[in-house]
Amino acid sequence: MRIAGLTALAAGALVLPAVLAPAASAEVEDITISAWGNSEIPVACDYVNANCTVMARMFGSDYALPATLTINGQELTSAERLDYPDRERSALRGIWRPPAKGTYTIVATQGSSTKTLVVEITGDPQLGSGSAGLLPSGSS
Repeated sequence: MRIAGLTALAAGALVLPAVLAPAASAEVEDITISAWGNSEIPVACDYVNANCTVMARMFGSDYALPATLTINGQELTSAERLDYPDRERSALRGIWRPPAKGTYTIVATQGSSTKTLVVEITGDPQLGSGSAGLLPSGSS
């Protein structure tokens, strides 16, 4: 009986630090995507082979935690990390060229925080479609 009591006490001592440890404070704020039109004005990224800029912004005291940006499950390899320590913020920014018409799911993750943006590519490479092209979904 005495061994069982010591085992329970030891197990409780191991759980206590985990309960008292502060929670990580890093959160994905948003994901944006845009392309540049002929007049240097951002336009919807809704056509095949558009030069789209994808950006995910993060914030919180743990803003420097590793973050990922994926499109249909594949990491955006052009993404560069931008850190703003004085504001406890960071961002991932990269260029993406949609290879074909269809639906693409962009996911930004940092720690346990995740945001999702669904993009519908509907236009031909030269013409574009002129539509908004974005269907935001707010998972967290």
